[in-house]
Amino acid sequence: MDGDTSRGGRFQRNVSRLRAGDFSGDPAADHRERAERARREAHRRYRDYLATVFTGQDRADAGELADLALDALTAWRYVDSGERCRCACHPRLPDTDLHDYGFDCVCARTPQERRRVFQQWRDDINAFWQSPDGQQIKAAERAREAELEAWLADQHGVVVHSHDGPCPEQWNGEVDGHTFYFRERHGEWRIEVDLRPSGRSHRVANDDDGPTHSQERELDEGDVIAYGTTDVEGYGTTPLERAQFITDTIRIHLARGGCTLHRNDLSAIRAMIGTGVRWCPACGTRLPVP
Repeated sequence: MDGDTSRGGRFQRNVSRLRAGDFSGDPAADHRERAERARREAHRRYRDYLATVFTGQDRADAGELADLALDALTAWRYVDSGERCRCACHPRLPDTDLHDYGFDCVCARTPQERRRVFQQWRDDINAFWQSPDGQQIKAAERAREAELEAWLADQHGVVVHSHDGPCPEQWNGEVDGHTFYFRERHGEWRIEVDLRPSGRSHRVANDDDGPTHSQERELDEGDVIAYGTTDVEGYGTTPLERAQFITDTIRIHLARGGCTLHRNDLSAIRAMIGTGVRWCPACGTRLPVP
Protein backbone atom coordinates (compact mmCIF):
# COMPACT_ATOMS: atom_id res chain seq x y z
CA MET A 1 0.00 0.00 0.00
CA ASP A 2 2.91 2.39 0.63
CA GLY A 3 3.24 4.88 -2.20
CA ASP A 4 -0.17 3.98 -3.70
CA THR A 5 -0.79 7.60 -4.47
CA SER A 6 -3.69 7.28 -6.88
CA ARG A 7 -5.73 5.11 -4.57
CA GLY A 8 -4.77 7.16 -1.53
CA GLY A 9 -5.66 10.39 -3.27
CA ARG A 10 -9.10 9.13 -4.23
CA PHE A 11 -9.73 7.81 -0.72
CA GLN A 12 -8.59 10.98 1.04
CA ARG A 13 -10.67 13.20 -1.25
CA ASN A 14 -13.73 11.04 -0.62
CA VAL A 15 -13.15 11.07 3.15
CA SER A 16 -12.81 14.85 3.10
CA ARG A 17 -16.05 15.22 1.17
CA LEU A 18 -17.90 12.93 3.58
CA ARG A 19 -16.57 14.76 6.63
CA ALA A 20 -17.49 18.13 5.19
CA GLY A 21 -20.87 17.05 3.80
CA ASP A 22 -24.22 18.13 5.20
CA PHE A 23 -26.72 15.38 4.50
CA SER A 24 -29.76 17.24 5.82
CA GLY A 25 -32.29 19.03 3.66
CA ASP A 26 -32.75 18.78 -0.09
CA PRO A 27 -29.47 17.76 -1.82
CA ALA A 28 -30.59 19.32 -5.11
CA ALA A 29 -31.45 22.61 -3.39
CA ASP A 30 -28.13 22.55 -1.53
CA HIS A 31 -26.31 22.05 -4.83
CA ARG A 32 -28.16 24.95 -6.45
CA GLU A 33 -27.36 27.18 -3.47
CA ARG A 34 -23.65 26.31 -3.60
CA ALA A 35 -23.58 26.89 -7.35
CA GLU A 36 -25.28 30.27 -6.99
CA ARG A 37 -22.81 31.34 -4.28
CA ALA A 38 -19.95 30.30 -6.53
CA ARG A 39 -21.41 32.25 -9.45
CA ARG A 40 -21.75 35.38 -7.29
CA GLU A 41 -18.15 35.07 -6.16
CA ALA A 42 -16.99 34.44 -9.73
CA HIS A 43 -18.92 37.50 -10.89
CA ARG A 44 -17.22 39.65 -8.25
CA ARG A 45 -13.77 38.36 -9.18
CA TYR A 46 -14.24 38.79 -12.92
CA ARG A 47 -15.82 42.20 -12.39
CA ASP A 48 -12.72 43.36 -10.52
CA TYR A 49 -10.55 41.85 -13.24
CA LEU A 50 -12.38 43.67 -16.03
CA ALA A 51 -12.50 46.87 -14.01
CA THR A 52 -8.71 46.72 -13.78
CA VAL A 53 -8.47 46.16 -17.51
CA PHE A 54 -10.80 49.09 -18.22
CA THR A 55 -9.08 51.47 -15.80
CA GLY A 56 -7.50 54.26 -17.78
CA GLN A 57 -10.00 53.88 -20.57
CA ASP A 58 -12.25 56.76 -21.53
CA ARG A 59 -15.07 55.54 -19.26
CA ALA A 60 -16.81 57.19 -16.35
CA ASP A 61 -17.03 54.07 -14.18
CA ALA A 62 -14.82 51.05 -14.88
CA GLY A 63 -16.80 48.87 -12.43
CA GLU A 64 -20.09 49.68 -14.11
CA LEU A 65 -18.56 48.87 -17.48
CA ALA A 66 -17.24 45.55 -16.12
CA ASP A 67 -20.70 44.59 -14.81
CA LEU A 68 -22.23 45.46 -18.15
CA ALA A 69 -19.66 43.39 -20.05
CA LEU A 70 -20.04 40.35 -17.80
CA ASP A 71 -23.83 40.39 -17.94
CA ALA A 72 -23.81 40.85 -21.68
CA LEU A 73 -21.51 37.84 -22.05
CA THR A 74 -22.91 35.43 -19.48
CA ALA A 75 -26.44 36.39 -18.39
CA TRP A 76 -28.53 34.84 -21.15
CA ARG A 77 -32.21 34.43 -20.23
CA TYR A 78 -35.41 33.10 -21.77
CA VAL A 79 -37.35 35.92 -23.45
CA ASP A 80 -40.69 34.72 -22.07
CA SER A 81 -39.91 33.71 -18.49
CA GLY A 82 -36.66 35.51 -17.67
CA GLU A 83 -35.20 32.24 -16.32
CA ARG A 84 -31.47 31.72 -16.71
CA CYS A 85 -30.56 29.74 -19.83
CA ARG A 86 -28.19 26.89 -19.02
CA CYS A 87 -27.35 25.93 -22.59
CA ALA A 88 -23.63 25.31 -23.03
CA CYS A 89 -23.57 27.38 -26.22
CA HIS A 90 -23.38 30.58 -24.12
CA PRO A 91 -20.26 31.85 -22.34
CA ARG A 92 -20.66 31.19 -18.65
CA LEU A 93 -19.03 31.94 -15.33
CA PRO A 94 -17.66 29.03 -13.31
CA ASP A 95 -20.14 27.57 -10.82
CA THR A 96 -17.47 26.09 -8.54
CA ASP A 97 -14.28 27.46 -7.01
CA LEU A 98 -12.09 25.01 -8.93
CA HIS A 99 -8.64 26.53 -9.56
CA ASP A 100 -9.72 29.63 -7.63
CA TYR A 101 -12.52 30.36 -10.13
CA GLY A 102 -10.04 30.01 -12.99
CA PHE A 103 -7.50 32.54 -11.73
CA ASP A 104 -5.16 29.77 -10.62
CA CYS A 105 -5.70 27.35 -13.51
CA VAL A 106 -2.80 25.15 -14.58
CA CYS A 107 -2.80 26.96 -17.93
CA ALA A 108 -1.43 30.03 -16.13
CA ARG A 109 1.51 28.11 -14.64
CA THR A 110 4.89 27.38 -16.14
CA PRO A 111 5.94 23.75 -16.66
CA GLN A 112 8.19 24.10 -13.60
CA GLU A 113 5.28 25.34 -11.49
CA ARG A 114 3.03 22.51 -12.71
CA ARG A 115 5.67 19.95 -11.75
CA ARG A 116 6.08 21.60 -8.36
CA VAL A 117 2.34 21.55 -7.65
CA PHE A 118 2.07 17.93 -8.79
CA GLN A 119 4.96 16.93 -6.55
CA GLN A 120 3.37 18.79 -3.65
CA TRP A 121 0.15 16.86 -4.29
CA ARG A 122 2.04 13.58 -4.14
CA ASP A 123 3.91 14.66 -1.01
CA ASP A 124 0.61 15.55 0.68
CA ILE A 125 -0.76 12.10 -0.14
CA ASN A 126 2.35 10.38 1.19
CA ALA A 127 2.17 12.53 4.31
CA PHE A 128 -1.42 11.44 4.86
CA TRP A 129 -0.44 7.76 4.68
CA GLN A 130 2.21 8.44 7.32
CA SER A 131 -0.29 10.18 9.60
CA PRO A 132 -2.18 8.33 12.38
CA ASP A 133 -5.34 8.25 10.25
CA GLY A 134 -3.44 6.89 7.25
CA GLN A 135 -1.65 4.29 9.36
CA GLN A 136 -4.98 3.14 10.80
CA ILE A 137 -6.44 2.71 7.32
CA LYS A 138 -3.40 0.78 6.12
CA ALA A 139 -3.47 -1.46 9.19
CA ALA A 140 -7.12 -2.31 8.53
CA GLU A 141 -6.34 -3.06 4.87
CA ARG A 142 -3.40 -5.27 5.84
CA ALA A 143 -5.69 -7.20 8.19
CA ARG A 144 -8.24 -7.74 5.42
CA GLU A 145 -5.49 -8.86 3.02
CA ALA A 146 -4.14 -11.29 5.63
CA GLU A 147 -7.65 -12.69 6.05
CA LEU A 148 -7.88 -13.23 2.28
CA GLU A 149 -4.44 -14.84 2.06
CA ALA A 150 -5.23 -17.22 4.92
CA TRP A 151 -8.41 -18.32 3.16
CA LEU A 152 -6.64 -18.79 -0.18
CA ALA A 153 -3.97 -20.93 1.46
CA ASP A 154 -6.67 -23.46 2.42
CA GLN A 155 -8.35 -23.47 -0.99
CA HIS A 156 -7.53 -26.10 -3.59
CA GLY A 157 -7.71 -24.82 -7.13
CA VAL A 158 -8.27 -21.13 -6.30
CA VAL A 159 -5.56 -18.59 -7.23
CA VAL A 160 -5.83 -14.79 -7.16
CA HIS A 161 -3.18 -13.18 -9.33
CA SER A 162 -4.25 -9.60 -8.64
CA HIS A 163 -7.08 -7.52 -7.28
CA ASP A 164 -7.45 -3.79 -6.96
CA GLY A 165 -10.05 -1.05 -6.92
CA PRO A 166 -12.25 0.63 -6.02
CA CYS A 167 -13.29 2.15 -9.34
CA PRO A 168 -13.32 -0.14 -11.10
CA GLU A 169 -12.76 -3.08 -8.79
CA GLN A 170 -10.96 -5.80 -10.76
CA TRP A 171 -9.85 -9.35 -9.99
CA ASN A 172 -7.77 -11.76 -12.07
CA GLY A 173 -7.12 -15.38 -11.16
CA GLU A 174 -7.99 -19.03 -11.65
CA VAL A 175 -10.67 -21.34 -10.28
CA ASP A 176 -10.28 -25.07 -10.86
CA GLY A 177 -8.05 -24.50 -13.89
CA HIS A 178 -10.25 -21.83 -15.49
CA THR A 179 -8.89 -18.29 -15.72
CA PHE A 180 -11.30 -15.55 -14.71
CA TYR A 181 -11.72 -11.79 -14.76
CA PHE A 182 -14.09 -9.93 -12.43
CA ARG A 183 -14.99 -6.26 -12.81
CA GLU A 184 -17.33 -4.01 -10.86
CA ARG A 185 -18.09 -0.36 -11.55
CA HIS A 186 -20.95 1.87 -10.45
CA GLY A 187 -22.68 -1.01 -8.68
CA GLU A 188 -22.69 -3.41 -11.65
CA TRP A 189 -20.40 -6.43 -11.98
CA ARG A 190 -19.59 -9.25 -14.39
CA ILE A 191 -17.45 -12.37 -14.40
CA GLU A 192 -15.63 -13.75 -17.47
CA VAL A 193 -13.96 -17.16 -17.58
CA ASP A 194 -11.49 -18.91 -19.88
CA LEU A 195 -9.71 -15.73 -20.93
CA ARG A 196 -8.03 -15.56 -24.33
CA PRO A 197 -6.44 -12.83 -26.49
CA SER A 198 -9.06 -10.54 -27.99
CA GLY A 199 -6.87 -9.06 -30.72
CA ARG A 200 -7.47 -5.61 -29.23
CA SER A 201 -5.22 -3.46 -27.07
CA HIS A 202 -5.29 -0.25 -25.06
CA ARG A 203 -2.77 2.19 -23.70
CA VAL A 204 -1.98 2.19 -19.99
CA ALA A 205 0.10 4.68 -18.03
CA ASN A 206 3.08 3.60 -15.97
CA ASP A 207 2.76 3.48 -12.19
CA ASP A 208 6.29 4.29 -11.10
CA ASP A 209 7.99 7.42 -9.78
CA GLY A 210 9.79 8.26 -13.01
CA PRO A 211 8.65 10.28 -16.01
CA THR A 212 5.10 9.47 -17.05
CA HIS A 213 4.80 7.27 -20.11
CA SER A 214 2.32 4.78 -21.50
CA GLN A 215 2.48 1.47 -23.30
CA GLU A 216 0.23 -0.77 -25.35
CA ARG A 217 -1.29 -3.70 -23.50
CA GLU A 218 -3.18 -6.52 -25.19
CA LEU A 219 -6.70 -7.12 -23.91
CA ASP A 220 -7.88 -10.58 -22.94
CA GLU A 221 -11.54 -11.49 -22.86
CA GLY A 222 -13.57 -14.51 -21.84
CA ASP A 223 -17.10 -15.84 -21.76
CA VAL A 224 -19.39 -13.79 -19.52
CA ILE A 225 -20.94 -16.37 -17.19
CA ALA A 226 -22.63 -14.07 -14.68
CA TYR A 227 -23.46 -10.42 -14.13
CA GLY A 228 -25.58 -8.38 -11.77
CA THR A 229 -25.54 -5.62 -9.18
CA THR A 230 -23.82 -5.33 -5.83
CA ASP A 231 -27.19 -5.84 -4.10
CA VAL A 232 -27.07 -9.56 -4.88
CA GLU A 233 -26.96 -11.87 -1.88
CA GLY A 234 -23.46 -12.88 -0.81
CA TYR A 235 -21.64 -10.10 -2.65
CA GLY A 236 -19.95 -8.98 0.56
CA THR A 237 -17.86 -5.96 1.50
CA THR A 238 -14.37 -7.34 2.24
CA PRO A 239 -11.76 -8.90 -0.10
CA LEU A 240 -12.39 -12.31 1.50
CA GLU A 241 -16.15 -12.09 0.95
CA ARG A 242 -15.62 -10.94 -2.65
CA ALA A 243 -13.24 -13.82 -3.37
CA GLN A 244 -15.74 -16.29 -1.93
CA PHE A 245 -18.52 -14.78 -4.02
CA ILE A 246 -16.47 -14.99 -7.23
CA THR A 247 -15.33 -18.55 -6.50
CA ASP A 248 -18.84 -19.78 -5.65
CA THR A 249 -20.32 -18.16 -8.75
CA ILE A 250 -17.73 -19.74 -11.04
CA ARG A 251 -18.03 -23.18 -9.44
CA ILE A 252 -21.81 -23.15 -9.73
CA HIS A 253 -21.45 -22.30 -13.41
CA LEU A 254 -18.91 -25.09 -13.95
CA ALA A 255 -21.04 -27.62 -12.07
CA ARG A 256 -24.08 -26.82 -14.15
CA GLY A 257 -22.10 -27.00 -17.38
CA GLY A 258 -20.74 -30.43 -16.53
CA CYS A 259 -23.93 -31.92 -15.10
CA THR A 260 -25.62 -34.58 -17.25
CA LEU A 261 -28.47 -35.57 -14.94
CA HIS A 262 -30.94 -32.98 -16.21
CA ARG A 263 -30.17 -33.99 -19.80
CA ASN A 264 -31.40 -37.53 -19.11
CA ASP A 265 -34.92 -38.91 -18.82
CA LEU A 266 -36.39 -37.56 -15.56
CA SER A 267 -39.73 -39.38 -15.85
CA ALA A 268 -38.96 -41.54 -12.81
CA ILE A 269 -38.40 -38.44 -10.68
CA ARG A 270 -41.59 -36.84 -12.00
CA ALA A 271 -43.55 -39.96 -11.15
CA MET A 272 -42.10 -40.06 -7.66
CA ILE A 273 -42.90 -36.41 -6.78
CA GLY A 274 -46.13 -36.29 -8.73
CA THR A 275 -45.31 -33.12 -10.67
CA GLY A 276 -42.92 -31.72 -13.22
CA VAL A 277 -39.23 -31.30 -12.41
CA ARG A 278 -38.46 -27.59 -12.49
CA TRP A 279 -34.89 -27.72 -11.18
CA CYS A 280 -32.08 -30.22 -11.66
CA PRO A 281 -31.65 -32.19 -8.40
CA ALA A 282 -27.89 -32.32 -8.89
CA CYS A 283 -26.81 -28.84 -10.03
CA GLY A 284 -29.85 -26.61 -9.61
CA THR A 285 -30.22 -25.69 -13.27
CA ARG A 286 -33.70 -24.36 -14.05
CA LEU A 287 -35.43 -26.72 -16.47
CA PRO A 288 -37.96 -25.86 -19.17
CA VAL A 289 -41.56 -26.62 -18.32
CA PRO A 290 -42.79 -29.45 -20.60
